[in-house]
Amino acid sequence: MFVLCNQNKELVSYRGAVPIIRCSRGTAAEMVAVKLDKKLRENLRDARNSLFTGDTLGAGQFSFQRPLLVLVDRNIDLATPLHHTWTYQALVHDVLDFHLNRVNLEESSGVENSPAGARPKRKNKKSYDLTPVDKFWQKHKGSPFPEVAESVQQELESYRAQEDEVKRLKSIMGLEGEDEGAISMLSDNTAKLTSAVSSLPELLEKKRLIDLHTNVATAVLEHIKARKLDVYFEYEEKIMSKTTLDKSLLDIISDPDAGTPEDKMRLFLIYYISTQQAPSEADLEQYKKALTDAGCNLNPLQYIKQWKAFTKMASAPASYGSTTTKPMGLLSRVMNTGSQFVMEGVKNLVLKQQNLPVTRILDNLMEMKSNPETDDYRYFDPKMLRGNDSSVPRNKNPFQEAIVFVVGGGNYIEYQNLVDYIKGKQGKHILYGCSELFNATQFIKQLSQLGQK
Repeated sequence: MFVLCNQNKELVSYRGAVPIIRCSRGTAAEMVAVKLDKKLRENLRDARNSLFTGDTLGAGQFSFQRPLLVLVDRNIDLATPLHHTWTYQALVHDVLDFHLNRVNLEESSGVENSPAGARPKRKNKKSYDLTPVDKFWQKHKGSPFPEVAESVQQELESYRAQEDEVKRLKSIMGLEGEDEGAISMLSDNTAKLTSAVSSLPELLEKKRLIDLHTNVATAVLEHIKARKLDVYFEYEEKIMSKTTLDKSLLDIISDPDAGTPEDKMRLFLIYYISTQQAPSEADLEQYKKALTDAGCNLNPLQYIKQWKAFTKMASAPASYGSTTTKPMGLLSRVMNTGSQFVMEGVKNLVLKQQNLPVTRILDNLMEMKSNPETDDYRYFDPKMLRGNDSSVPRNKNPFQEAIVFVVGGGNYIEYQNLVDYIKGKQGKHILYGCSELFNATQFIKQLSQLGQK
């Protein structure tokens, strides 16, 4: 994933192959594509200042390994950025202070005694880096949250077992409280203990990561429980996949114990965006009253109403996906008394893989599929001497590499959906980029500002 940065614009940060560009018509993405195509053409004809190393009109003219660059507009899918999520990385970004791979937490440890009596302790601020070096993060950032809690608990138990083994060996060898140098004098069990001791740095690093993810996952869990985020996630999945709803939308909005005003507004906007038939004026007034009573700002709804009235993309795609509830067996370990995570009352929801709109568009264009959703996408090849205003691609072979870039902002839900999609495409690679990376809170603020205009 990459995000465009406004700083150091003059620096060239990447040199690669000239891409084939595809984009939808009549959108901001098309405006970007036209300008980019022109810029690349001018650059390719200036051998003294080429952005592409060794890639001028004479070099690589007929390369079959050129990447595909798909430019899409945020308007193709306004529901996903508002959607409550259930995977680890997206949840961290949604409910915690997470920016540039660093999460900032505020921790409180009960009360402290003072002459004036007991009072809450000051909150300690802690920062954790969640980077590719962190093996647990790399493995589980795309996993459903209950699986993450389970895995943290398993890692903790594994660490404790290794730690106990070191203590047991030292006890057997009569080294309790003695000088470590005595180890070399013993012939029995020396190899085992030496191996155990040599693995201590690795063991300490493992403990550091366990503590890190225990703290981060605990903070996420607190939000899930306090705001009933599992309920919101499941309900929104049903709305987006046109599944029968088992509870009234009005009941959730009116429930004072279910979520924040922002959670309620996100839920209603997803309903309003996804429904084929807009609610009647009478019903809409009832919803607006319930939202207002819940403390919601109605400006985002005002913008979405305008968007649905004036854009061709008024109706949402036919299907976003579906969610199933698994038996409680998976959570049996994290719900025992020794667990760090008390998951009681939290639904064990497991994601069913379904391509989101951006992923579907990329799949159509990357695999050269004929589909009404993308058949009219414009085609640009900066290497051609003359610009081509056709939507008919010259290249008929599926692409091995692709970049999808969202003009108007991206999110971790879309990113993870693309990661899951490409796992089943052996030998193929994709890169997800966006003009900015925002969570639902930031997106709601943007919609609110637009609704005021």
